[in-house]
Amino acid sequence: MKKKTIGVAVLILGTGAALAAAAIPAAPITPSAEPVAGIIRQAEAYAQADPVAEKGMQEVVRRCMAKAGFDYTPPMWDKPLDLNGVIGFKRLTIEAAKATGYASTGPQGPREPAPESQVGQLFADPAFNTALAGTSGSTNITTVQGMGATSGGCRGEAMTRIYGGAENYMLATGLASNSLFLATNSASGDPGIATAIKDWKACMNETPYSSYANPQQAADAGKVAGGQEEFRIAVTDAVCRDKTGFHAALDKVLDKYLTTRMQQLAPEIERVKEIRRSAAANAAALGGPTPK
Repeated sequence: MKKKTIGVAVLILGTGAALAAAAIPAAPITPSAEPVAGIIRQAEAYAQADPVAEKGMQEVVRRCMAKAGFDYTPPMWDKPLDLNGVIGFKRLTIEAAKATGYASTGPQGPREPAPESQVGQLFADPAFNTALAGTSGSTNITTVQGMGATSGGCRGEAMTRIYGGAENYMLATGLASNSLFLATNSASGDPGIATAIKDWKACMNETPYSSYANPQQAADAGKVAGGQEEFRIAVTDAVCRDKTGFHAALDKVLDKYLTTRMQQLAPEIERVKEIRRSAAANAAALGGPTPK
């Protein structure tokens, strides 16, 4: 009898393989003297995997796992990357604060399932893990630029069929995203960030929530408070972010460092674009789910 689930894979990135990140080098990025306004949007798009290719990965894994006796569909993760969040301040709009408090700033993406959950129990099954990722051992690990990925089993089959191999998959997904962290790490120490926080703080000083030193403190307090108090803190916080142009100021700082970093990455970006184009074409040729 087939075991059925549609859930999350342990430490999975997108629909592919579990990745183990290497430490990010400490070498700082120099801010550009001529930053490209809005390049943060290009950078965030570059950090995202191609959605068509990822759908193809999902479908190959599903079909492969079905052959192994498991009715399993890996999760898709298509939320846009928020580089404001990477430096510690996830975006928060007034509309989102009114609708869900701080829910939009919480942890997002596939995470390890609870052991007692249906998905957790499935991942505790050695036969399932072997089918999904191959037998344990170094022969099923591919390492590129200090990052390792499980590349055996159905995951490995999907990487090969859609991306042409584990190395291409890693370059076009996790490594593309990680390549921006040198810029965000450098930007986090820019005086412009401190100025943006100072302006936000001055706005909050005129509200009942003057004790919070920065938006992260406000968000943490709101989540702890919960209920209507969370909504009151979140809306007040979001109004001050809007009034002071908090996220626009962070974007402007990030543009300086991302301009430099994207120029450094130019050859790699072209390679990644080509890998993604090919992967998307392979996924499109695959077709949709097969009838059950």
